[in-house]
Amino acid sequence: MPVKNEVEAVFRGQSRITVRGQVTIPVEVRNKFGLKPGDVLCFLEVDGSIVLKLGPLVLTEEVRPSE
Repeated sequence: MPVKNEVEAVFRGQSRITVRGQVTIPVEVRNKFGLKPGDVLCFLEVDGSIVLKLGPLVLTEEVRPSE
């Protein structure tokens, strides 16, 4: 029986953070997603992990149901 909220992950490489806080995105990732200089990446925290999303990310206000 599958576990709920199971996420499939594919390892695409790794990178070190420089002393200036920069990281290099592996060429396989850049090619697969068509990333190029000047593209915006958003860093999201999901269940204690960092997830990168091609941006820009549009934030909206939380909508609350009428009381």
